Amino acid sequence: MTPITLRVTGIRSQNPLGFGGAIFTGVPIAPDGSVEDARSYLVVRASRAVLGGCKVEKGQWWRVAGAITERPLRLDGFALTERQVDASTALLARPSGEHLVSFIARNTAFEGFGTVKARRLWDHFGERLYALLDAGDHVELSAVVPAEAAQRLTSAWSLQGDARTLQWLQARGFDIRIGRKVLAFFGSNAAEKIEEDPYRLLSFAGRWSEVDKLATGEFGLAQDDQRRLLGAVEETCYRLFASGHTAMLSSELSDGISRLLGRPPTGVRWVDLISRALTAGLGNGSFVKGDHGLQPLGALVMERQVARAIHQRLRLGEVPLASRAVVDGVIGRVFQEDGVELNLEQREALHAATTRAFVCITGGAGVGKTTVLKTLYRLFDLCKVKVVQVALAGRAAKRMQEATGRPASTIASFLRSEEAESMEGLAVLVVDEASMVDIISMSRLCQALPPHVRLVLVGDPHQLMPVGPGLVLHAMQNVPQVPTVELKAVKRYGGHIAAAAASARSGKWLELGDDSADPIAFLPCSDDQVAGLVVELLALDLENTQVLAPLRNGVAGTKVLNELCQQRFTRGRPAVKCWNEEFQTEALCGFNEGDVVLCTRNLWAKGLQNGSLGRVAEVEAAPRVLAEEDGNETGLALAWIEWDDGERRPLTADMLDDVELGYAVTVHKAQGSQWPRIVVPVTKSRMLDRTLLYTAITRAQKQVLLVGDVDAARRAVTAAPRAAERRVALDLTLAALLMGGADSRSTLAAAAFRRNTEFPHAHVGFNLHKAENR
Repeated sequence: MTPITLRVTGIRSQNPLGFGGAIFTGVPIAPDGSVEDARSYLVVRASRAVLGGCKVEKGQWWRVAGAITERPLRLDGFALTERQVDASTALLARPSGEHLVSFIARNTAFEGFGTVKARRLWDHFGERLYALLDAGDHVELSAVVPAEAAQRLTSAWSLQGDARTLQWLQARGFDIRIGRKVLAFFGSNAAEKIEEDPYRLLSFAGRWSEVDKLATGEFGLAQDDQRRLLGAVEETCYRLFASGHTAMLSSELSDGISRLLGRPPTGVRWVDLISRALTAGLGNGSFVKGDHGLQPLGALVMERQVARAIHQRLRLGEVPLASRAVVDGVIGRVFQEDGVELNLEQREALHAATTRAFVCITGGAGVGKTTVLKTLYRLFDLCKVKVVQVALAGRAAKRMQEATGRPASTIASFLRSEEAESMEGLAVLVVDEASMVDIISMSRLCQALPPHVRLVLVGDPHQLMPVGPGLVLHAMQNVPQVPTVELKAVKRYGGHIAAAAASARSGKWLELGDDSADPIAFLPCSDDQVAGLVVELLALDLENTQVLAPLRNGVAGTKVLNELCQQRFTRGRPAVKCWNEEFQTEALCGFNEGDVVLCTRNLWAKGLQNGSLGRVAEVEAAPRVLAEEDGNETGLALAWIEWDDGERRPLTADMLDDVELGYAVTVHKAQGSQWPRIVVPVTKSRMLDRTLLYTAITRAQKQVLLVGDVDAARRAVTAAPRAAERRVALDLTLAALLMGGADSRSTLAAAAFRRNTEFPHAHVGFNLHKAENR
């Protein structure tokens, strides 16, 4: 339908059901701001995605489009028909001319400003009022209104954003979130900067298709315009980085650029223009050419930072905290007091970690890495060394804390805290599940740590690789000079599960039987039978079983499996409900009493981590008011969940975005955890490889049941792991430093980085902040 401009007259619901968005009413207005029909109004339902994260305020002007439906209702005994728009698009419009007065006076965000004050400002400044508000110039505004009122006005206006630029971007298909990022960086010059080079929007998470359409359509840039070519270079670099690569071949970059540019104009050869664009990219610091191929500048800087931090610790050589006799004495006491006898590999790991400032301790599941850490900490305590434990994921940090009995945090939490700066004297940072740590997280750690802090990486390079770009623990295994101790003797479990895990880890397929009573079995079936069979196997021992799926989507993804499990196990039981303001009735939240649920985000204030599992123990018939000891209300409990840490906590409306069904979780969520019994659906997919199957199998304590496509599993195990496909340069960079090679590109990289901070093309260290925004 044709877009309609509305002035917001009321807010029925802000963030309905806890899922974002808004339901509001508005009256249609003409371009000059006059109301077209005072008796006509529309109810607008707009999702969070449509609103772009913008809060709807009374008095705002919105330009909305979408299907209009009529909804009958009764009010005070009268039958009425209400028109409702399910918004497919919604653009925050800016009032023009004198109607700014009405906008300020009617918008609840501008507290204390009625028509009189707003009119006084317009009469005094006229059209210049926009520029003063955009610039936040409360000093000049205070010549007309009190200083405090002027500050309130500019603050409220800044929250609305630079409306002209936001509207300009929105009208061209960019949501308000990108608009706010552009404004935060460029300020009042945002529109000018984007007009100068539309491809600058790529740095703010703009999609290539959208940005390219804007540049060639709105601004008429030719297909072979140098700005378009450089934009394609940047976008290709980002895509390769987002795929995990930190280094690339020039042929890969050229191929990627050609795919973005499409068919060349008549008489133009992309190969010639791309060559010039690559040369320009090298000149402006988009990427750097080195011994390891081409590297985006941001990736090179991060890898070089990590390599230098490790090299700085390795070049110290042996820096023993205690003599070998003291270490052996602690090992003996562990045996005497705890009855734990450490094998030769574990002893070697202890000696390495107490004599070197950087060391890697690797090994598969159940080989005693935690035992080594607990003994190592006794040694560190004896030597008065401060120990800090971190892991990438919240659940992994929690398991680390439970296993060692010492505090542990996520890398992100550690970096936000003041602990990194306060690590004076003897100190060590232990990074668990290090195979999951990407180059962005590791570079931030290395930047934050003082050079005297020792580093211990603990993990299994044969488990899942990082979700983010780069490789750290994997790369260290390629550098012979890095002190690495691999633990091989499996202690946690043995027999068939251990044999299957070891076989998968080494890339060899071990034929499995199909008896569901065996410790490990493979039950073959077609793809359309997998989900149903998984649910039935789960039903045999629901309390002790966890389903681990490679994917979220697909015929055997966690979404399908969780829906089937809910139908099978809790259908008809009391459902969790919350209040729907729009229809003044209760609405289902998607959980029933008895459902297994998963927390999908770190909720530190509530004591929950990303990956925490629980069960809905009780559903409130009506929301129960929660209050602190002093009687202050803190929210409404919709239900009560018993979490895997033994705590019973309320489920509140603000948690609904961060809790989902958890009968089936992805293998990535499960890394670092274990359950008595595991069921794994297996279907052909790009995500399926030996590390994923190995990780899933090693989560089990007593039984593993794989279900589905045996051939897909066999191919995944015998093929090279996906980590081998990643092109990185961290290992080569570190090796070059250890060999004493001149850091020939460091000066070039630093100079290019400084040039890039001036943003001639606005792509920050090769779209690093684009990578983070996405």
